[in-house]
Amino acid sequence: MRKRQTTTVNRTFSLPLDVSEELHIYIKHRDMSRFVSEAIRKELKSKKEELRQAYLMSNKDAGQKEAMQEWKETLADGSDEW
Repeated sequence: MRKRQTTTVNRTFSLPLDVSEELHIYIKHRDMSRFVSEAIRKELKSKKEELRQAYLMSNKDAGQKEAMQEWKETLADGSDEW
């Protein structure tokens, strides 16, 4: 069975020296890309959930809803003059 080919890109970024040293101590060189990719995926998933929760909370905030309504009315005020 053939391995499924994945599209990849090379990125250059800096790491603090202590993080780089630990990475080299605990992760084999050939496994580093996979390790870093999985760590980034995990953090991105966490960030997406954090933003999702903030969005849901803002929808429950009555003051936020009132401010959005006022903003929509403000935008609509001059739209017929254009």
